[in-house]
Amino acid sequence: MDSLRSLPRRFPLRPLLAAIALLAGSCPLLAAAAPDTRLVATGPGPSEVVFPSIETPNIKPGRAPAVDLRALPKGAQVSLPNQDMGHVFMRVPPTEVVTMSGAEVADKVIVPLLSALHFDGGMRRLRRAPEAGLPQTRPQLDGVAQLLALEYQGNEKATRPRTLDMVDAFLGKRAPTDDVERNLLIARGLTYAQYKADIERQEIIYPFMQVDGDVPIEHTLLLASRWEGQSVTSVRGSLIHRYSIANLRPQSADGADLRAYAALSKVRGIDSVDGKRVLDGPSLVLLPYGNDSAGAVSLRYAWRMVVDAISFGRPVPFRVWSDAATGTILKMRPLVSDVTATGNVWRRDPGTGATQVRSFTVDPAVGGQYTLKLAGVVSRVDHQGDGFDAEDVSISSTLGGSSATLANFNQAPINNGASAICASGANPRFQQVNYFGVFHVNWKQSLAHGIYTPFPTSPWNPRIESASAGCNAWSSMNFGACQGYFDAACPNYSDGTTSTTNFMNFAHDNTVVGHELAHNAVQRFTDARPANWCGMAPCAIPVGMSKMHDLADAWADHFDNTNCTAGWAAKNLGGVNASNNCQGSRGHSEGGSLPRLHEVTTPFNPAIPGDHFPEHRDLSSIDYADMQIGSAILWQVREGMRSKCRPSGHPQYFVRFTRALKNAGFGGSPGDGDRGIYNVLHDLELEMVEQWATSGLPGGPPAFAHNGNHTTNKVLAGFAKGGIFAMPSACIDGDPGTSDAAICPSGENGGDAVIDMNDNDPADDLVVDGISHRETDFLKLGGPAPTFQVWTGPRFRFTGTGARPVSGTAICNAKYIVEASTDQAFSPASTINSGWRVVDLNTATPASPECSDTWTPNAAQWTTLQSGGHLTRVYYRTRTRDALDGNERISTSPGAGLWTVPPPYAVITTTGGSDY
Repeated sequence: MDSLRSLPRRFPLRPLLAAIALLAGSCPLLAAAAPDTRLVATGPGPSEVVFPSIETPNIKPGRAPAVDLRALPKGAQVSLPNQDMGHVFMRVPPTEVVTMSGAEVADKVIVPLLSALHFDGGMRRLRRAPEAGLPQTRPQLDGVAQLLALEYQGNEKATRPRTLDMVDAFLGKRAPTDDVERNLLIARGLTYAQYKADIERQEIIYPFMQVDGDVPIEHTLLLASRWEGQSVTSVRGSLIHRYSIANLRPQSADGADLRAYAALSKVRGIDSVDGKRVLDGPSLVLLPYGNDSAGAVSLRYAWRMVVDAISFGRPVPFRVWSDAATGTILKMRPLVSDVTATGNVWRRDPGTGATQVRSFTVDPAVGGQYTLKLAGVVSRVDHQGDGFDAEDVSISSTLGGSSATLANFNQAPINNGASAICASGANPRFQQVNYFGVFHVNWKQSLAHGIYTPFPTSPWNPRIESASAGCNAWSSMNFGACQGYFDAACPNYSDGTTSTTNFMNFAHDNTVVGHELAHNAVQRFTDARPANWCGMAPCAIPVGMSKMHDLADAWADHFDNTNCTAGWAAKNLGGVNASNNCQGSRGHSEGGSLPRLHEVTTPFNPAIPGDHFPEHRDLSSIDYADMQIGSAILWQVREGMRSKCRPSGHPQYFVRFTRALKNAGFGGSPGDGDRGIYNVLHDLELEMVEQWATSGLPGGPPAFAHNGNHTTNKVLAGFAKGGIFAMPSACIDGDPGTSDAAICPSGENGGDAVIDMNDNDPADDLVVDGISHRETDFLKLGGPAPTFQVWTGPRFRFTGTGARPVSGTAICNAKYIVEASTDQAFSPASTINSGWRVVDLNTATPASPECSDTWTPNAAQWTTLQSGGHLTRVYYRTRTRDALDGNERISTSPGAGLWTVPPPYAVITTTGGSDY
């Protein structure tokens, strides 16, 4: 997390002084250890805590061989940048199959792709995938819907007449009613059986590692994937054509750990290294490490391992790449960041004014007492981190409603949330149960969504209101409390400044708990995955999401149904309630501090950029602030899916997002600066679009023969609202020498076509716990005409690694036309259109944002669309062109034709809303 450590008065004096000395001394410059002259991340400044990391030298990609698109598999669509280590992405039309072997995938998909890339050596330079592929964990609808059920539990404002009928069907409590079936068809375009099949479909992956001899080259591979019952649908990854190896291959791993310990102990920010054990590894890999004298990629043999060290006074696991010859740290990444029980917890935080009962699992009773502990997952919750005493929750196994099979923590006085808000209430037990309930649902949902197991790799040791945490929260599950919690004026203590003395108790804010748990989960989905995830260790690992702080806020947003992080814990910064829920007179921080709001203006207003890329980076470019960009984008995607149908959009969004996380990060080094952030988000966008676009296959297996993939526009529009598009950065870098063989073969082409809509009826938007949730996809019969939002491409271009300041003439497409129809085929008699309209290309005119526009049908056109009455579908799409009427793009072929998807649609109803 990110707050200064102003420690509460009630802590004993000695630990208090020790914590102040350690954290104040190490926060701005990290620990005063022996200097390390290589690139060491020193952190964003005095108000943040960032564990030390080391990055490899920048790699200047060379030119890749010319591409032969004719060699690709039949019907394939690709993105193939002409730079070495470029991000390869290929879509292949699937066919129905029962099984597909690794050899078949190689022969039918990988070999043709290598031929198209003119990759010397072909399959000899790749390790073959496991013959049966690697089936991924199949999510279960009744499991992923548990989080959805919590959103509605005791929250009548969030429900509509038949909401719970759909939720109960998802939970398996009852069969779907005819009305549930009808509404899924209306909103999603699929039956209940097809919806369930979409959530539970199994992905099978085939990783082909690039190797030299038998040693994998880190961050490179070609990863093919398919759905059960279908052939391969996509391939992504990165390859290195030209490289040299700068050091000798070691004969054995003997002494690798000791050399790594010694080198790690000299890194700034490392207090000490115990040197007792390697948690994972060592595994021999070849690490891309700058360029050689001829301009090729330089590789170094390195031992990759996970080692425990002490940093900021606490044990932290670090993944390190240690030079195989010298032990020098070449790269380093911190990896932190059964009895049924029930307990009462805050719905999001004390500010909601509501609690809810949650079920979770604890260990069987010992000595007639239940405690908050689950073997192999989490050690007993420790209040104040001082060992176990009367203030640590323990209940009888026979009294208070408990039995041999039920631990009832929902009993007085533990369940009195009102007396737990401030230290003066003298009920520290509620917060322990609250933490355990919040942690448990995060952990269970991670498992339900297919996280790599075991998860966690070792049990967490949660400490609540802990002296060692200071005025902060840590992904090791160590949560501190601050003056705002201990002061007599709590919960309304404020000195009127943004000083950290105003923070409350971090464990009381479920968004903070979710953020810290997210570090563990997102890393396990990405770069902290098992060393043998590919079926044969060692495996190359993806670059992960560390550039955006593991997108930890986005994870918490989903679990707590808010786009504000720490809206309770930081509510009194700037004055009493001045930052409450990211609202109030101060509102929120745009520089990565607290509270953080994830928001963009739509249509975009350059004067109020919010979290829009790249403008938000003018305010701050630390990883917390970059996380705000990614979190705002993902919030827009989530809200778009919920707008179509709130109960069904919730599970679809997160199942597809977590699947995309697993496949992202294999596009080679993303680079630095603005371009590096764009590349990370562009990669994630491609993987998310792939999840949405392949969810339906007209003419395919019955379970997938539907047009449910029409909601792909919600992903594309969510990213466009944040300034990111499904085009490689090579197409908008001002360098005609960099290109993409299919998307921008001439070098520069920023044209795109993305569309979304607004119902112009804010009265039907839902406000839950102070957060507004837009409903835009149901139109009111006889109500206002909808407005269509169009994006014709990005308004910026890169110069080197930067995209700021945004200036000059934008290279997006110059004009667009919107078509709206009651017929999916857009027959002329049923279709209206905007005519061709121009967009502003001059970035010096902030009053008219470049590369986007809105259009609203006139009264006559709106009457035409309403002619079918109640439950009429209004399909829509856009085409865009350059100023010379060339370079046409269409929104139903995103990524310049990488995919083909049905047009999205809105539904006209008499109320302008849905029954769900």
